[in-house]
Amino acid sequence: MIKSTVRSAAILKLASLGIACATIAFVSPASRAAMIASDNASNYSSGGWGVSASNLGSGFGPWVSYTTNNNGPPYSGTYLDSSSKNISTSSYSWGVYANTPTALSPSVDLVREFLPAAGGYSDPSTLGTLFNQTFSVAMQADGIGGSGSAQGFSLDTGQGAGATASPLLTLEYAGGGNNSMTLIDNDGTDNTNVPITFANLNAGLIVTVAVGGVPDGFNQYTLTISPAPGNLTFSTPYVFSNYTVGPIQQVDMFDRNTDSNNYFNSLAISAEVPEPATLSLLGIASLLLGVRRRKA
Repeated sequence: MIKSTVRSAAILKLASLGIACATIAFVSPASRAAMIASDNASNYSSGGWGVSASNLGSGFGPWVSYTTNNNGPPYSGTYLDSSSKNISTSSYSWGVYANTPTALSPSVDLVREFLPAAGGYSDPSTLGTLFNQTFSVAMQADGIGGSGSAQGFSLDTGQGAGATASPLLTLEYAGGGNNSMTLIDNDGTDNTNVPITFANLNAGLIVTVAVGGVPDGFNQYTLTISPAPGNLTFSTPYVFSNYTVGPIQQVDMFDRNTDSNNYFNSLAISAEVPEPATLSLLGIASLLLGVRRRKA
């Protein structure tokens, strides 16, 4: 009888330990992307879009957009496009143009500042800074042009228009060179040829940049370029990892001296957080382990 009782207790211990370990193994990967900030062109369908755009959406700082060499009838600017591009939301995207190429090289920059995360990381500069977060943007182009033309975006350190901020990471399609995009970051890795062609860009791209937790030092990032819904020109996302030096505090979406209209949309910042169910199951697992220890 004593042997039977001991055997039963041993079986119960092993069963409790097995359930706990299985529970932990099952729930450990469960997490979800929590939206920190988001905005898209459909938010401006009732008005408020332009170089001095209203601060719509949620979680972002103000727009501080600007044009350069726009002294003639309009060489550069932005408008709310409603032609249902692949990157559009409810048929809308942010159209940009600098498409009267001249020796002046007109350009337009759509600049959006990041806000400090409530209760999160606080950069010494007090400016909003990406920290263990993922930034995303959609982009599409009708045409680029020759040498000196480009469409793309930069993630900057500092905030504000023009020289008040410095690019840390830039992704662009530049005219007059190879039929591929170019990635430039400030660790010395310049002109990394990205195997995304104009045909891919013409059909629409979704670009994400996931950054690590060392924003004021050597910070790891992973850039992913995926086809927008309806883009059938490629299917396998392009993924590249490296690091930048310094905090990322705003996005600058630009169009430089191009020969057609181009488009951006769907700004977002997200962060991975554990699912509530995951936390509950982990609690159960811990309780089972505790019961096992007490019985031991």
